Amino acid sequence: MKTNNFLKNITLAILTLTVISCVKSDEYDVPSVSGTEPDVTVNSSIEAVKNAWNQNYGSNNEQIYTFPTEINTYLTAYVVSTDLAGNFYKSLVIQDAVENASHGIEILINKTSLFESFEVGRKVYLKLDGLSVSYSDGTNNDPTDANPGQYTMGIEDGGVISNIPSSIYLDHILRSIEIGTIIPSEITVMEFSQNRINTFVKIDGIQFDISQSGKTYAGESSDQFDGFRTLLSCGDLVTAKLETSTFSDFKSYVIPEGQGNISAILTKDFRSDFFVLKINDPTDVDFSNMDRCDPDRLDCGNNAVGGSEVLFNENFDTKTTSQLTADGWINTNVNGGNEKFELRKSSGNKFMQASAYNSHENPMEVWLVTPAIDLSNTINEELTFKTRAGYYQGDALSVFVSTDFTGDVLAATWILVDADLVDGPSSGYGGTFMSSGSINLSCLEGEVFVAFRYLGADGSITTTFQIDHVRITGNLP
Repeated sequence: MKTNNFLKNITLAILTLTVISCVKSDEYDVPSVSGTEPDVTVNSSIEAVKNAWNQNYGSNNEQIYTFPTEINTYLTAYVVSTDLAGNFYKSLVIQDAVENASHGIEILINKTSLFESFEVGRKVYLKLDGLSVSYSDGTNNDPTDANPGQYTMGIEDGGVISNIPSSIYLDHILRSIEIGTIIPSEITVMEFSQNRINTFVKIDGIQFDISQSGKTYAGESSDQFDGFRTLLSCGDLVTAKLETSTFSDFKSYVIPEGQGNISAILTKDFRSDFFVLKINDPTDVDFSNMDRCDPDRLDCGNNAVGGSEVLFNENFDTKTTSQLTADGWINTNVNGGNEKFELRKSSGNKFMQASAYNSHENPMEVWLVTPAIDLSNTINEELTFKTRAGYYQGDALSVFVSTDFTGDVLAATWILVDADLVDGPSSGYGGTFMSSGSINLSCLEGEVFVAFRYLGADGSITTTFQIDHVRITGNLP
């Protein structure tokens, strides 16, 4: 009996050590997979899921579509998000291919630490039976218009999409033994579009805007729930937003100063108002090139100047398009398209307006340039103007000044102006025009031109921008 007890104790000790050795380490290693591939028949796709919602919306105007049960509908996809660093929470983002993905979608799951079983690149089979899908674009949730939106999957609960319960999510998400290498689609900011949403993309030649220098990803006192940081594309000076959760492990990391490339999931913000990029962790940002591409920015000092002499004043109220041309305004589409700034009127007020919405132009780049304004005989010159935006889908307006413009906007030297520009709302228009603030021009001499550049794209950045009350003042010496 003693011998048997001794053997039992030895066996128990060995089993205990074996169990302890199998406990996951701090590295959260993904357990190995053995066995066979799930025995299912793939008969659907992410694109088909979207189309099912679109058709239901068109026929019944329903905001949620639920797939029928007990018909065994499956799609296959690859995981591109991870919650390991805390920037994604209780969700998986999947796309339809490891490379050149054409569709992606987010799945809400009431489960944390999903990375332990569903790491980036893991192939999955999604059983659609009983799952629901919704769509949101921040405005009227109409997939037939040009306003990009995102689709989300989960369980319908009281007319809204909720997370798939932890008790049944493995009935719907089947883990393949295959792990693919995700190759991001290389695009530009101007190529942000509907079908790119919830796919893994890579953007080259980009950096954080100089105004973001020294900031953390999401650790500033003003960051609530998420931090938004402005990215600047070097080639065309278009901006984009990086969104980082204030619950992420790297929220307090200082953003890098250089330029390079960023790989991220293209999605939209919480309310689906505008495009954002979301990284899995900071290794997705390679800004190791310290040769930044900052554009020339006007720097005549930040002090408010102004004066009693009005050198230029245009509120557009008494003008026609032909009169503006006769006054010396230049209104041009540099890509040869038909769209330009248009003279519009609302509630008795006239203004200039540009929008890429339904323009069929991608990109759409139009410039509105003032006549020459002579600063030779004054000091303390100041520029002010007002802007209003509608159906905001991203920054599309930039303001420049030049002293060598002769009629060709592409041949002139333009200096970027740091002005306060409106950035919303996503639905309808802002109530009143917002002032640009005081822009000091006192370091410029001779004839000066002010240019408003609209750079957008139909189906992508389509924000409507309106410009009014362009005014330059100064003082006699």
